[in-house]
Amino acid sequence: MTNKIGILAMGHGSSLPHNKEVITKIANMIAEKYPDTVVRIGFMNMNNPTMAEGLEAFENTGVSSIIAVPLFLAHGVHTTEDIPQILGISRENRKRTVKINGNDVTMVYAEPLGPDPVIADLAYRRAIEALE
Repeated sequence: MTNKIGILAMGHGSSLPHNKEVITKIANMIAEKYPDTVVRIGFMNMNNPTMAEGLEAFENTGVSSIIAVPLFLAHGVHTTEDIPQILGISRENRKRTVKINGNDVTMVYAEPLGPDPVIADLAYRRAIEALE
């Protein structure tokens, strides 16, 4: 098996279309910028694909590891309790083995976005845009 990385970009989900659109666009941007990475999406609730369906979408992609990335700014109940439970990942270990095409694939749970200079720059840019 090759050393091909998969990213499961995870969002909360919403009854409004905006959340799904943003998560999908971010996932597409990652896939475009990093063409050797397989990117799939999954939502905690209210939208499809679900996180389980997102994991299933790695079938026949040849990934050797999957990083589950919560597209949330900070830790909260969803990132510390709900998502680990949905993914079957221990909060302490943050990884588990999943079967993809009958092969053992390591899935690792990443941290939320958190404070980062890129996010600070984006927040400043949005503030300036509001003045225009």
